[in-house]
Amino acid sequence: MSLRELLITSYQWADTHALALLLAALAWGLVGTLLARLTKGGRSDLDGRLIASVVIGGAVLLLVAAMLAVSVAYVSFKQGLMDANVVLLLAPVGCVLVSVVGIHRVFPLNELASVRTLSDLAWFALTCIALLWLLSKFRGWGVAFLGGLGSLALIGVMVVLLLRALYRRAFGTRD
Repeated sequence: MSLRELLITSYQWADTHALALLLAALAWGLVGTLLARLTKGGRSDLDGRLIASVVIGGAVLLLVAAMLAVSVAYVSFKQGLMDANVVLLLAPVGCVLVSVVGIHRVFPLNELASVRTLSDLAWFALTCIALLWLLSKFRGWGVAFLGGLGSLALIGVMVVLLLRALYRRAFGTRD
């Protein structure tokens, strides 16, 4: 079986079981919220926070996997988002929404490690994307608009320090 056949067969299976996959995705958030609520009432709420972090992380992981699948479908099979099964597209979005809303009713989201990690990774990725976009707009003549080489060097140092701080925060590295 080739990789193309495996991907096509996997999508056909998911398309056949789309409603069950949607219900399972929604159940992930609901059952996770219920478990987090039940374990919050113990001696310490560390178990509840761990479950809540796993629920949020799993929901976001499902969303990322769905985005990757859509990207593979577009690149490999020339199929766009409009060609996909709507129920399959709603499953990861619904999972994230149910998980975030449910867990938010149990714990403040900023107290969860997975939410802080995802936030740090998102800020790092968005900063890198913004920097790449900015650099793609200047093709050498942009130095004149930035005020000369001294200003360009100062902005470059500030960007490097910002990216270094965001990288250290997102990936937890220490020098």
